[in-house]
Amino acid sequence: MLGLAGYGIVAIITTIFLRPLIKFGTGFSSYLCVFGFIYAIVLFPAPRSYFEPNWFKYIGYSISVICIIAFIFLVWKKMKKQEEILSLMKDE
Repeated sequence: MLGLAGYGIVAIITTIFLRPLIKFGTGFSSYLCVFGFIYAIVLFPAPRSYFEPNWFKYIGYSISVICIIAFIFLVWKKMKKQEEILSLMKDE
């Protein structure tokens, strides 16, 4: 569990430093997406011996995928709302 948390901290720090350079959008969801990608990239080359049970690495991959899916869902929801506003404006 300590390895998983350590790699999470590295991913958070990298996200904070990379976020202004990427200019991916504003808000929490863009941080979530960048964190998900960086966490998966950081976990990929990590040896399994760093994780007490070997399957903890897969929990990290799951966290990464959940972050990316949450970002996609939040963006889809926002686009749907904007689409509804545009259709209301066209009707008027």
